Amino acid sequence: MQIHHVTLRTIAQATESKDRVKDALSLFLPDGKIETIDTEGHFGNPITILQAQIKGRDCSRFIDLLKSKLKEQDLKRLKDELGERIDDECRLHIRFDKQAAYEGAVQLATTADTIAAEIKIKAYPAIRQNAIQVAERIFRST
Repeated sequence: MQIHHVTLRTIAQATESKDRVKDALSLFLPDGKIETIDTEGHFGNPITILQAQIKGRDCSRFIDLLKSKLKEQDLKRLKDELGERIDDECRLHIRFDKQAAYEGAVQLATTADTIAAEIKIKAYPAIRQNAIQVAERIFRST
């Protein structure tokens, strides 16, 4: 797999159950290792940042999960937007709907309540256009 690693991140607001948010994030993880950081929001409200990193063979499992669980229209949208979603650091950015993840569904986000994924693409040389081509190959086989 031509992926260095995948970083997943979400926020649990004070009004949300941390365990429930952890369960939603775990949907995307093979081993469930989640780091939590307690901090404060802009207005002093307590929030918890939950994050995890996927490496090695588990990156393939993550991509397989996306290919199998994303609805056809979301997968098409993702493929169509690959060029817009990849930055100059060869990172593919995808935001998933956190509410859908609570229900065990994988869905691209349309609101601000998200689980953010950052997929670091292996591209040589490491330039954006090469990363786009690699991402197109990764998602072509669906």
